[in-house]
Amino acid sequence: MGKKNSLKFNRGFTLVELVVAFGLFVILMSIASGGFVIVLKNQRAATALMSVSDSVSISLEQMSREIRTGFAFSKNSDTEIQFVNSYNQVIWYRLNENAIERGTENVAMQRTYKKITADDVDIKDFKIALSGADVLDDYPPRITLSLIANSNEPSVKKMDIAPVIVQTTISSRTAEQE
Repeated sequence: MGKKNSLKFNRGFTLVELVVAFGLFVILMSIASGGFVIVLKNQRAATALMSVSDSVSISLEQMSREIRTGFAFSKNSDTEIQFVNSYNQVIWYRLNENAIERGTENVAMQRTYKKITADDVDIKDFKIALSGADVLDDYPPRITLSLIANSNEPSVKKMDIAPVIVQTTISSRTAEQE
């Protein structure tokens, strides 16, 4: 009888208990990792939108500073404006290939453009409204810029996130000069 008791040790788990425990562990880890992946995607999208917003704000601020001290405004199209800045240079701002560009003229009267929006920004829509540019108007010129921008990052483009929509109105501080 002593021999029977020495062989019957109940230490450890049965195979069924191990399979059930491992199955529960796999299910819980799948749920946790799925949630983690979703949180990472949302964080990536939020970071990209903040970057787009910052870039658009910087570009609009640059344009606003130059427009405030400009004169002789002329709207060439819905997406292009021309004026003379405080250094008596003719300046153009336009939408070209989903980016906002600033144009200047050199001595040979050749126009060159430089992109002022970041590479990771995709400008979907850019509209310019000009009012008060008529000489008979007693009001200073007012330029309203509105745009819709989104991120250019491929991982963020796949997600259906709302674009950044911005509108600002700039009033020229200088009287029209001839």
